[in-house]
Amino acid sequence: MRRRWSSAARSEGCKLDEQRFLDLLFGRIKRPWVTTVLLLANGLAFGWLMLRSHGLLQIDSRVLIRAGALYGPAALTGQTWRVVTALFLHGGLMHIAMNMFALWQVGAVTERLFGHRNFLLTYAGAGLLGSLASLWWKPAVLSVGASGAIFGLYGALLAYLIFERRAVPEGLLQELRTSTVAFIGFSLVAGFTLPGIDNAAHVGGLVGGFVLGAGFAHPLDQRPGLGVWLRGLAGISAVCGVALVLWGGAQPAGEGFRRMAAEQHQTLLFAEADQELTQHTAALVAGMRQGKITSAEALEQIEGELLPGRELQLRTVTALPAGAPNRELLLHYVQARRSAVVALGQACTTGNPRWFDLAVNHSLRADNIILALRLQQAEGVKSRQ
Repeated sequence: MRRRWSSAARSEGCKLDEQRFLDLLFGRIKRPWVTTVLLLANGLAFGWLMLRSHGLLQIDSRVLIRAGALYGPAALTGQTWRVVTALFLHGGLMHIAMNMFALWQVGAVTERLFGHRNFLLTYAGAGLLGSLASLWWKPAVLSVGASGAIFGLYGALLAYLIFERRAVPEGLLQELRTSTVAFIGFSLVAGFTLPGIDNAAHVGGLVGGFVLGAGFAHPLDQRPGLGVWLRGLAGISAVCGVALVLWGGAQPAGEGFRRMAAEQHQTLLFAEADQELTQHTAALVAGMRQGKITSAEALEQIEGELLPGRELQLRTVTALPAGAPNRELLLHYVQARRSAVVALGQACTTGNPRWFDLAVNHSLRADNIILALRLQQAEGVKSRQ
């Protein structure tokens, strides 16, 4: 009991009066220029987005992605810089207006409490943690905005009001604590109830800012000692550790995006090669009918180009995993195209028109299969909408 009473007495003894606290707060930093620079950077970025998107109220998502928005399929497959650039991009006028108002409100106070350097470290660390939390939680969702970093500033302010409450005048303590908790609580509830809000980034930024704020906090009338430096270093280490965990947790999604991109690339190559072979076959048949291409010339093209191309397609589709989407339909399609080329070659070799008719039948069957495949894909897209 005596120790507790003695600690409380020392805490009360360290409390500054309101005027002294304000003099120290505004005397140590005349102008919060880091906050001003951040406001200007966000404003300039939004102006550039408006010019690119030709819009003010809503920025085109394609413009945001090209500009550096946080988008898992890009961020997790090589473009890791997006976890930083997304902090300076906003989706519309209301979005940036609300964020910049909040940044000015909390930035002017926290920059004076923590100093320029620690304020910037808190903003950057919280923003980074917010981006990684968003990437880990919903990697396929497009996310932009400075709100994760701003939540970090509110988290840092809350940490200061908790751990250094003995150094803040009672009236200011109550006022700041009430407004800070109200902002955090209202914003988090809105994030959970309203669509289109990245609450993972808010929570990640809040946690990061609170940890860093707890490390950097010290009374305004005292110079930071070794303990503050060690706590600050511990806070930075903790945020970096959590960031690495979140980044590692998002990697499986990155592998999935890489596989998806590879499959799409292979599909594109398959479609291009298939179109080229089909057009080549159609031109060959038309040339033979018009008498422009002899059977010997046609057979040379079939054996040298068309049949090897269809054989390669057949091996490619056969190598697909058994559970690959549309594998069976693609296999039947390629087999039909190959059979049409083989029959066309027999027609050229034997001169028997029945082989030519068989080639036409195989081609029609292939056309029907590809039509069924496209209808199936269209139905799948419709069902997901």
